[in-house]
Amino acid sequence: MPLSEAEWNSLVDNHVAELNTRKGNTVVVPPEHQLVGNEYQKILINRYVTTDLIRHFAYAVGDPNPLWRDPDYARGTRWGGIIAPPLFDFCISDGDGAGNGPQGSFLLPGFNLFAAGDRHEYFGVIRHGDEFRIIDRYLGVEEKPVKDKSYRLFLESGQRFFINQREETVVVVTGRRIMTGTPTARIVDTQNALYKDVKRHRFTKEELDIIHRAYDDELAGKNRRGGDTLYWEDVKEGEDLKPVVKGPLDMSDACSAMLCEYGGSFAIKWNIMRKAIESYPVDPETGEYRYRRDWHFEDKIAQISGVPYAFQIGKVGEMILGHLVSNWMGDDGFIKTLDFQIRRINIMGDMNWLKGKVIRKYIDKNEHLVDLDIWSENQNGKIIIKGQATVALLSRAI
Repeated sequence: MPLSEAEWNSLVDNHVAELNTRKGNTVVVPPEHQLVGNEYQKILINRYVTTDLIRHFAYAVGDPNPLWRDPDYARGTRWGGIIAPPLFDFCISDGDGAGNGPQGSFLLPGFNLFAAGDRHEYFGVIRHGDEFRIIDRYLGVEEKPVKDKSYRLFLESGQRFFINQREETVVVVTGRRIMTGTPTARIVDTQNALYKDVKRHRFTKEELDIIHRAYDDELAGKNRRGGDTLYWEDVKEGEDLKPVVKGPLDMSDACSAMLCEYGGSFAIKWNIMRKAIESYPVDPETGEYRYRRDWHFEDKIAQISGVPYAFQIGKVGEMILGHLVSNWMGDDGFIKTLDFQIRRINIMGDMNWLKGKVIRKYIDKNEHLVDLDIWSENQNGKIIIKGQATVALLSRAI
């Protein structure tokens, strides 16, 4: 029987209260833990780091920097060998520390979950031969007030610690995800309000020529500082970063990013779905339940869930912005933090124009640091992701 709005709100309140009883809980995920039952959020995707895996990740985000893939080139850098690109932690683990709440959020009628962006804090580089385990800390759920809307909005968050074989914490990721919940009778109104301005763009030849020339420049190394050291003294506050182009987003781009998803297929996929099967959409043509992440790849599955088109995986938007920062800082820079807020969906066929600006340069505890504002926008200038980065640079004074 359909729930009344009062019954639905009571169910939501009770569920949020139950989630928050787990606030502060720490979960140590054993290194051998892969995929058990429905516990997708605890998965350790790749326990061991290899040069092959680093190269695959770099190709998945479209970054041809030889520092990630050419051992002869990498030996001549300050790192003495191949290191992993920024955001490679997504390749070790899903990175969503928010995932330690139970998957029950999907069981509530009228609920959808979306990536809201993550904060990545780095304490060292990742190299071939590293071995990782993860520890999670759940930070709970907070309701965000929304005026004159038919839905309720919640922010769920948690932390994930990446610990290597030397017991060093190399990365800490604070994950955030948005939960929108709408009483059943009002779902259509909410969907129409959220996505009424989302339309697929038809690119002109002139637009495509600009995109293709930018790709040619990227392959030729014209956008990448590389081994030309950027010294802290030479950075000017207010200067713009050279843009990086990603798009128009297609299935090949999306499937490359599955390196960091490890969703499973066939029987493994069924094992993920079966404990909460009623929460998965049904394909109207085949009658079979569909894996919810398929809404990133097929329009019709997105539409069943109330989104007009298949859309970019949230973490992909973060991963590609790392490319913008590493191009700007060169091989000698080190990213200390990347913090992202996902503002809207980016549908299949849309662009990611990656841009940035230097906000501040300063010295803290003998480190020469630069703060950047970074963002991605689509072909219409709509902001998809906003972010901030802090980069440590070499100084001529040292």
